[in-house]
Amino acid sequence: MSSLVAPLVTKVMVYVMIRMLLSVFTPDFAFSTLELSRAVVWLAVVAVVGAALLALAQKNLKKMLAYVIVSEVAYMVGGAWLGNRAGLTGSILHISNDALMTLCVFLAAGNIAYKGRGLDFSDLGGLFEKMPFTMAGLLAGALSIIGVPPTCGFFSKWYLISGAIQAGHYGFLVALLFSSLVHTVLFFRVIERCYFEPVGQSHGGHSSGKAMEEAPLSMVIPLLLVAVGLIVLGIYSRELVVNIIQYAVPASMV
Repeated sequence: MSSLVAPLVTKVMVYVMIRMLLSVFTPDFAFSTLELSRAVVWLAVVAVVGAALLALAQKNLKKMLAYVIVSEVAYMVGGAWLGNRAGLTGSILHISNDALMTLCVFLAAGNIAYKGRGLDFSDLGGLFEKMPFTMAGLLAGALSIIGVPPTCGFFSKWYLISGAIQAGHYGFLVALLFSSLVHTVLFFRVIERCYFEPVGQSHGGHSSGKAMEEAPLSMVIPLLLVAVGLIVLGIYSRELVVNIIQYAVPASMV
């Protein structure tokens, strides 16, 4: 269930917020008359940094990913309220990109849990040996969340950073870079445990032998398709998504 709730439900209110900005209030009223833009972006900065730090304190993969999602949602909110074309483009692009990224990592976590292994970091030893395809999917999702090209996460972050520079909001810029650095540490810690640490004692009745214990194909294939999709969407972001987004962004926004 969390594999669907995480990528979909968490983006709904961001979509509603952007539709309200563009269709109900209009950008001129929202960004000029209300004079809330800088305050909202600073709140997003607090959310980005706070969620990143809380994720860093977790010892469970699923809880860590939950806080990563909070940080990602704050990206979208802050980008939308920067009040320029680059920031709003990055915010809308990140809705689709983050949906795919979080789907990927939560599918991988679901595969691990399905095999009876715990999601505490202490339970993740030897997973690259036991579940190589699941871990390949998790690695792809992690690289995209960090923002490594050519994954799709890089391109939406590029627009968000460009929007922050254009708006002169360097607090939001620093928050984006800081959270990306924290996400790098988070996922490196997970990958290090999964790759370098030996398989521990039996988890959920599974032996600690060297035989591969991958999830069923019905779970692995969707994960790998989503992982490949992260790269395809990244390479063709401009052709597939950004050109469509430009029609939604009012011409008055520069």
